[in-house]
Amino acid sequence: MDKAFVDRRKVFHTLLSIEEALSKLEQLGLAKPIGIEEVELENAFGRVLAEDIYSPIDYPPFDRSEVDGYATSFKSTEGADELHPKRLKVVGKVSIGEVPELVVEGNSAVVIDTGAVIPKGADGVVMEEYTERIAQNEVIVYRSITPGENISFAGSDVALGELVLKKGTRLTYREIGILAALGISSVKVFKKPRIVIVSIGNELQKPGTALALGKIYDTNGYAVSALLKQYGFDARYYGILPDNEEVVYNEITALLQSYDVIVTSGGTSAGEEDVVYRVFERLGTVLVHGLKVKPGKPTVIAVSREGKILFGLPGFPFSALSVAILLLSRVLERLEGFETKRRLVWALSTFKVRKDIGKTWFTPVALSSIGGKVFAIPLQTSSGSVSTLLKADGIAILHEDKDYIDEGEEIEVVSLDGELKEATVIGSHDTLLPMLLTKLGIIDKVSLGFVGSYRGLQLMKKGYIDVSPIHLLDPVTGEYNVPLIESDSELRSKAVLIRGYRRRLVLAFRKGNPKNIKGFEDLLRHDIRFVNRNRGSGTRIYIDKILEDVAKKMGQSFLEIVKRVNGYWYEVSTHTGVAAAIAQGRADAGVCTEHAAILYNLDYIPLTWEYYDFLINIQSMNKSAIRKFIDGLRDLLTRSTINSFKGYEASSDTGSKLCC
Repeated sequence: MDKAFVDRRKVFHTLLSIEEALSKLEQLGLAKPIGIEEVELENAFGRVLAEDIYSPIDYPPFDRSEVDGYATSFKSTEGADELHPKRLKVVGKVSIGEVPELVVEGNSAVVIDTGAVIPKGADGVVMEEYTERIAQNEVIVYRSITPGENISFAGSDVALGELVLKKGTRLTYREIGILAALGISSVKVFKKPRIVIVSIGNELQKPGTALALGKIYDTNGYAVSALLKQYGFDARYYGILPDNEEVVYNEITALLQSYDVIVTSGGTSAGEEDVVYRVFERLGTVLVHGLKVKPGKPTVIAVSREGKILFGLPGFPFSALSVAILLLSRVLERLEGFETKRRLVWALSTFKVRKDIGKTWFTPVALSSIGGKVFAIPLQTSSGSVSTLLKADGIAILHEDKDYIDEGEEIEVVSLDGELKEATVIGSHDTLLPMLLTKLGIIDKVSLGFVGSYRGLQLMKKGYIDVSPIHLLDPVTGEYNVPLIESDSELRSKAVLIRGYRRRLVLAFRKGNPKNIKGFEDLLRHDIRFVNRNRGSGTRIYIDKILEDVAKKMGQSFLEIVKRVNGYWYEVSTHTGVAAAIAQGRADAGVCTEHAAILYNLDYIPLTWEYYDFLINIQSMNKSAIRKFIDGLRDLLTRSTINSFKGYEASSDTGSKLCC
């Protein structure tokens, strides 16, 4: 071993659960408000009360009329109706904002405005609609009143000395409105912790700059700061720092002079170049080094010598945001003096998974509501995914005490949107579909996921989703979708097939065709690397059928041919993924839609037209979003939109029922 080499990697210490980490901070007195200040009411929005608020006055502060009409004694209207009206003497008027000097006596009445003070002697108000003014000083009443009718009495809404708002209440427009109504001009609130977010990594670049090979744009700095602002925290994004211990140490040391909480992203794993643990250790005491969660294990929490929290998030976006949602935000809430009740959804698992006991898993899911049940459908992802939380409706919490989650088992899901989407559309990938859903005005009502035709088919068969886009080739008939649905009696009883549109598949390669690719036989050449579609996708079925034809032509087995295709097991899950792999030089050829090839400026050989149709759950046909979708497919304007994209064609029967 090289004696000059020093292994600076840090192994993780005792891993803690999220609740254990939070409890540790609370026990050390770190997860509590950092101070109290008094602010004017106009600056109090979003702040958290540091004391109980008791009403200093009655509200309303006087007996007042709730309607325009005539203030009088209920006895003077006894027996009044359309056939037996009563005549009352009008002795004056009380306008809103003035103090009445009149007294109602006998069969007299006073004209009164809504909100005006009730004059002495009056114990009710006849609405103007039930009266007829016949003279300057006389009115006819066509309806009797009861004592107190149409009067709001002093203190009936809020009484003097009544507890109005409790300590720890976050002030919204509703709370601020009642404080103003009670004449309270300033309130004592907990100080807002000043939070700064720093991204760490040599691979990071600022969005808007030209992306160099091997680099990625900084996601976490912007996403985490936006998340914390959405929660109402005073958070600022600082920028990017390199994986250099001294640079990170000096910058964070300076930031500690101005901020109460330092949040870093990246540099938290136990690798040689990861610096956050070492920097936090130099600045104070590391309290948490690793969580019993997946993803999110390499989380670091420390306290500086000044007593300020240092919070190191993992570098991968889904990991960082999951920990920020489920732990960091809860710590910050305690610093502000409140705790949000997160919206939890109990959903039925649509998957089976064996997991590590002693570790909590975070799984992004789409939520589907069908037949009075809520289903959690896992989304394909990795901890490095930047789009996962955009596509997900929630994060399923698979707790540490379980080593197996069964299909149909009830699981806990933290909702990201606050309310369930009206419909779930999950199945085969298509670039045009999100554009159509947007044009039809239902994109915000739909949870959209791309998992492949076969997986979508399975979810539909079990009644878990509303719509499954499919393009499945029947190798016997050469037709798309219809034969496979007609041959499945279980599926026919649960779904109908609606005609979608055609799209052209192509064999794509880089501009100018530098490898001189002429067809599938060229994929057998050792100098050509292929990028394949994922198993279960309709395109994969088509590719395998063509390779079977090549095998027969060459007198070889399918497996023999597959072994000769360099990259057959290199799989991506979308058409744009295929095109991107070719454009970036990671592959020489692949099968994708013509639209995807054009999008990435590729050349191609046209292969076939395929039908991209929609399986729709029978139970979902009356959902508004589903009706709009089907009707929209039939619309001539929608067909025109489809035809405007090269490589796509609407059919004469687009939007019509094919079976079953």
